[in-house]
Amino acid sequence: MNPTRLLTQRLIVAALLTLLLSACGGQPIKQLNTDLAERNWGIRRSNIAAVQSFGLKGRIAESGIAGGRGDIDWTQSGERIDLRISGPLGVGALAISGDPQGVEIRSKNGVIATREPESYMQERLGWSVPLGMLRYWVLGVPSLTRHYEDAPKIVKLDEIGRAENFEQTGWKVEYLEYQVVNSLALPRKLTLSNGSRSFRLVIDEWSGTP
Repeated sequence: MNPTRLLTQRLIVAALLTLLLSACGGQPIKQLNTDLAERNWGIRRSNIAAVQSFGLKGRIAESGIAGGRGDIDWTQSGERIDLRISGPLGVGALAISGDPQGVEIRSKNGVIATREPESYMQERLGWSVPLGMLRYWVLGVPSLTRHYEDAPKIVKLDEIGRAENFEQTGWKVEYLEYQVVNSLALPRKLTLSNGSRSFRLVIDEWSGTP
């Protein structure tokens, strides 16, 4: 090939690459969270992972015209949960006690032992929430257990590294308000929705956290 022609082709290729890189450089990909927020989020997740036991009292309501409301009283001790919901949302009263190996559910229908409380709640009450993940969601983080393989890849953070929203196993969790409990920022108001049902949880009182 003619050396002059070869040099011309190389110059054309170089010019095209320069234009392409300039175009890409002019439209940078917007970062979802700031570096500072990500660093604070990492610290926050570590602190939350250390919370093995807690207690909370609050209110839960389902959105919609026919949505019910109820009071919630929850004690978590390691893997054991003791949860009580009273009021119309709980169809009078609903108590759940147990651990991942099995729970006991008490309602107006009697007492039942099961390893699938969500299925029972859906069948008997017409609604349910994923209790295993809710333990972490109420603390302000996605589920930290390996059992849930589709953990959220993206968590939208506020400027100081607290979760604003994320999605996990088909549920969208949004945090509307936080409160400081023993120097740890914990949720006060959050919503849970899965496309067909939507719940709002207001936590009035926390206890047992570090």
